[in-house]
Amino acid sequence: MRNYFLSLDNIYDHYPALSNIAINDYQLLTVVWNIFLVLLPLVFYIFLKSYWRRTGLVRFSQRAAAAVLFIFWLLFFPNTAYIITDVRHLLNYCPPDSPNQVCSANAWMIIIFFTYASFGWVSFYYLLKLMSNLADEMFNRPSPGLFAALLIPLTSLGVLIGLLNRFNSWDIFLFPLWFLRVFSLYFSNLNYFMDWLIFTFFLYLLYFAGDVIFRPVKK
Repeated sequence: MRNYFLSLDNIYDHYPALSNIAINDYQLLTVVWNIFLVLLPLVFYIFLKSYWRRTGLVRFSQRAAAAVLFIFWLLFFPNTAYIITDVRHLLNYCPPDSPNQVCSANAWMIIIFFTYASFGWVSFYYLLKLMSNLADEMFNRPSPGLFAALLIPLTSLGVLIGLLNRFNSWDIFLFPLWFLRVFSLYFSNLNYFMDWLIFTFFLYLLYFAGDVIFRPVKK
């Protein structure tokens, strides 16, 4: 979810030279920023896991604190899958008259953006898997895949609201009414709804494919 908090636009205004360090007009500082946003849900997961094991969440106040940690995890988690969409910056990476839309001068960009998008996929899978396992452990209800199945549609919605409507994770607190209006678009407008439906299907596909591909090898 974008429209940056400590706005990257503000950073570029103060340090214009940074905007020139880019791949196909995609600033490398944005890569660093996005990776930082991906690390935040990992931090919230670690805090939540440690807090639960230390307290047992016996009292209401402890449960409320755990709920807050989970909400912050949920708000920043879509940034993992958002990185996958950054492959769109490959568009027009070659001059229009290039044969087969391939040019030797910039062919290396393909592997760079593929690797970057793959990092998003791996982060999306593992962070959701970690939180899913923790949820099963906390509620003592082993239900492989259920937590992920419930969270993936919300994740897809978060990615699209960031991608199409340029919301940040924190804008839900800053502009709640505006956020609700945008949210309703995905269930009242056919184009938005289809985008959400297709994104959700492929995030399910990526998650369950990750369950097969990234499964630890048994000795």
